[in-house]
Amino acid sequence: MFTGRAAELRLLRELLLSDRRSCFVVWLHGMGGMGKSTLLRRFADEATAHGRTARWVDMRGTDPTPEAFLAALEAQGPLEEAQVLLVDSAESLGALEQWLRDEFLPRMPAHVLVAVGGRRPPSAEWRTDAQWWHALRSVELDGMDEAEAAQLLHHRDVSGPAVPDLVRAAHGLPLALALFADARERATRAGEPYRGWELGDSPDVVRELLRLLLRESPSPDRADALRVLALARVTTEELVRHTLEVPVAEARTLCAWLSGLSFVHSTADGLVPHDLVREALVADLRWRSLETYERLFRRLHAHLAERLAERGGGRWVFGAGLAYLGRTNRIAREAVDWHGADRQQLRAARPADLDEVLAAIEKEHGWAAGRLARQWWNHQPAAFIVAEDGRRRITGVVVAPCLEAGATGLPDDPVAHAALEHAADRSPLRRNERLLLGRWSTGGAAVACGALTTLWATTPGLAMSWTCTAQDQRALSSLLELYGQQRTTPVDGPDGERVSPFVQDWRSAPFDRWAAALRTRLLADEPSAIPAPVTDGAAPVMPWPQFADAVKHAYRSALNPRQLAESALLGTRLVAPGADPAALRTVLTETVAQLRALPGQRQLGDVLEITYLNGPRSQQAAASRASLSFSTYRRRLSAALTRAAELLRERELYGSVPR
Repeated sequence: MFTGRAAELRLLRELLLSDRRSCFVVWLHGMGGMGKSTLLRRFADEATAHGRTARWVDMRGTDPTPEAFLAALEAQGPLEEAQVLLVDSAESLGALEQWLRDEFLPRMPAHVLVAVGGRRPPSAEWRTDAQWWHALRSVELDGMDEAEAAQLLHHRDVSGPAVPDLVRAAHGLPLALALFADARERATRAGEPYRGWELGDSPDVVRELLRLLLRESPSPDRADALRVLALARVTTEELVRHTLEVPVAEARTLCAWLSGLSFVHSTADGLVPHDLVREALVADLRWRSLETYERLFRRLHAHLAERLAERGGGRWVFGAGLAYLGRTNRIAREAVDWHGADRQQLRAARPADLDEVLAAIEKEHGWAAGRLARQWWNHQPAAFIVAEDGRRRITGVVVAPCLEAGATGLPDDPVAHAALEHAADRSPLRRNERLLLGRWSTGGAAVACGALTTLWATTPGLAMSWTCTAQDQRALSSLLELYGQQRTTPVDGPDGERVSPFVQDWRSAPFDRWAAALRTRLLADEPSAIPAPVTDGAAPVMPWPQFADAVKHAYRSALNPRQLAESALLGTRLVAPGADPAALRTVLTETVAQLRALPGQRQLGDVLEITYLNGPRSQQAAASRASLSFSTYRRRLSAALTRAAELLRERELYGSVPR
């Protein structure tokens, strides 16, 4: 029945049989359920088979005192006969660990091999004490690979389509595989047909798994801290403090407790739990109290969105965290592989990354894309973002240049030109406004959405985003649809590349409003329950050039009801269906008042009012009334009509939204 651990057994066997050992103590450590006790028992059997006398002390049933420890050994026979000493559950040693290191083990004969198993690695005193440098070997037990996990299930008579599902759900944890196999066996005996495996469908298994991993019933405040740990991509004191609304000192205490758990790893960004434990905690939370889950989710999401919108330090962490939090939605969970996303770090690309970045784009999007990406790098290197794993290896790339109206020197990219044309037809970009072109992404939808979410919140002057998806990027398309972004007409890129863009007009709903709407969408697991997108303005009736021309004609006819009745603007959403010319004139008058109220725009509003709303007069008379030279007046009038058309376009698309 024993499965895997070939490398660890080989090491222990070599040390057992060697006449000249390289170490005296082997310390096996890893999170609960990783199979440390099973490995120690297997090694004890091998030692006995080789004629070595083994002694065993399990600290779960032994008081952490020298007297109790020695009594447990002596109860198995004379200590001097021992050749192998096995100590299990070393995390329960407490102060006894120092006694073992400083007093007991130094008195043991050199031929005795000591193997210790615990959830935590040996303390720093072992690693910094000169006498233990060569005498101690620390070995961390990782999860089983897929082949080993499948073999373990086979030994427990699990076969067929259940095997890959259970292997995937267990994330390499032997304890979980054993529990899942037992649950599968019980279901088989009950005659239940196999319909796939979801951890959330087995609350009994989840409770048993968490009981064995935690070995304690946490207090309410610790239970809440565990829930934050499970929901958040990375957990920090700040996040615990804001989500649980506790004082700084309490948040620090809770994070210290979390960091001491065997299934929690400390990263540069914060605390990260084991994947299986994270899933089990979320499933348990949703089963116990959906209300608590939604409350914590809303607080977490709101805090991350607020911190991200501040555009301060750590923006990549907050953006990735905001995107990762959405994985608990069923659509996002089923469409996207989030495995490992909590350990990836986003950053701006560096010159040394260029070759690797271009190779990744070329591999996923083709040779022409790689060549064009080099042109974008030369034009705007800040548009390149990379994701790294814990070993500083690049695992994903996002290319998202910022475009401005009238920009020159752009790469000859038909997708970029199509994006700018779309913006120009809809509502032209004004000075200091930008269009964010999410041009390419590699490494999965989780990487893309983490980077893009960050850029949506922190790009200065962002008016519109245009995110490209390739035909095989269905996961990214699903996420963008979940985010309420609008799929528009596909366009052709270089060398036959077919791009499906998703558009978001941020002028209709700034990032904070979008994030608030997204929270509601993410908490609705059923597609039919998800509110219709409200973060993008309605499509305009007329392209921008025709609309701007119609505005000019409408102002010229403002005092002539018969001519105004022929205005094309009466067919737009500026007025109610069937409205008369008087309603349109009211809109034109309100726009002049809005223009006069804008900072630095009063003179433009005055020029419009004098020319078109205060009685018929020649342009020369209007220039005189405005106290402007005729040439200056003509320039001001042209600028005023253009600005009024922009305001009316905004009113048509979004209602009155000053920009």
